[in-house]
Amino acid sequence: MTMPTTGYEAESSDVAAEVASHLEDITDPLERYHRATAAQAHHKAVAAAFQKERDKALAEMNADGHSYEKLTTLVPGTTRPGIQKAVERGRKLLR
Repeated sequence: MTMPTTGYEAESSDVAAEVASHLEDITDPLERYHRATAAQAHHKAVAAAFQKERDKALAEMNADGHSYEKLTTLVPGTTRPGIQKAVERGRKLLR
């Protein structure tokens, strides 16, 4: 499960430029499919790693005395149960 990224949006031009950088030299559709699939798998793994860092950061803030309620006010688009789950995931990663 991931926390929402409310308030943070990727620039469509940046996204298009990155996709093009992976695929611009490929004319064969099958090769483009395989390259796009590999890039998608890579970016999915990167996103998961960033989520772990976010969870650890929330766990650290909670350990420093920020309640779940306070964290909910600091992180847009979250709920108390969502924050609690993220903090619990983060605590496991900090051990």
